[in-house]
Amino acid sequence: MFRIAAFSTSALALSISAAAAATGVGLTDDRTLVMFDTETLEVTGTMEVEGVDRLLGIDLRPSNNTLVGVTDDMRIVTIDTATGAATDLSTMDTPLEVTDMPVIVDFNPMADRLRFMTGTTNHRVNVDTGEVTVDGSLNWTPEDENAEASPMVAAAAYINSYGTPEATAMYNIDAGLGALLQQTAPNDGTLATIGMLNVENPGEAMAFDVQTDAEGTNMAWLVTNNTIHSVDLETGAATAAGTIEAEGQIRDLTVLPAM
Repeated sequence: MFRIAAFSTSALALSISAAAAATGVGLTDDRTLVMFDTETLEVTGTMEVEGVDRLLGIDLRPSNNTLVGVTDDMRIVTIDTATGAATDLSTMDTPLEVTDMPVIVDFNPMADRLRFMTGTTNHRVNVDTGEVTVDGSLNWTPEDENAEASPMVAAAAYINSYGTPEATAMYNIDAGLGALLQQTAPNDGTLATIGMLNVENPGEAMAFDVQTDAEGTNMAWLVTNNTIHSVDLETGAATAAGTIEAEGQIRDLTVLPAM
């Protein structure tokens, strides 16, 4: 558990702290949302998102605290967490070629831009207009211990996802290595290994998010096989916290602000 505080635009300081309980939202099946308490893991509700056929992913937009989803036809929608109704926000002007690889949907809270990736393809999206910037393909820093491996990023999240912070950083889950990475230059796609997750029997779906509260406390969560783990962002070590009793496999995750 980490508090991330900016002391310059290029450096971050980490200190251990606890995050407040909040509502987690898991995405299962094509368009089912599962709400749960991040402290007790009790499932508090489920709903089908209306107005879409399939969601590729979801994330909280920190700048206005709305839940945003991306559909398989490249529409960006806002989702009413009370009713499940989806409202079109924009359509991407450059589609992401989706295969059988996981699709990453996560907001950079500092820039208010959506990071949208699959395989080694790395897009940055203005969700208000649909304008897509094609960024650098995912690649390792030359000196990284895993530089010879093919990146297999299955999930990603930014820290400091509360409002519009002065600093942030991006972390990835590599399913092939079973490791936590940092995307040290998100627009360039540069990856650096932090450490092994050491998750027993990970599933095909891996969902990852960082919960941030008003005090700047960050808590990283990883869900696989519907078991939720806390993740140490300094070492990569994942610690199982319990099981979310959802009917389908959770394949994406976001955490709403604590009320």
